Amino acid sequence: MTEPHDTGARTRFVINLVGAVGLVFGVLPIVRYLLDLSYLEFTTAPYDWLRLEGAMRFVPPGMVLVGCIVVAYLLEQRPARD
Repeated sequence: MTEPHDTGARTRFVINLVGAVGLVFGVLPIVRYLLDLSYLEFTTAPYDWLRLEGAMRFVPPGMVLVGCIVVAYLLEQRPARD
């Protein structure tokens, strides 16, 4: 039913989407915390309810970033196993 190139395009789209989530909710919050940039507040909104201070502020965005990297890697490797 679906052709092989359709599945590859869908996989690339999902990988790009995971990468975008990793950038917006992983990298940008870390940059915001490091440089204290107020215009990137939207990236830390999911973590503000935790009320973390100091170095602990970097843990949730770091977890999101690492999780996105792992998911993207696994999705990239999946076609090689098929």
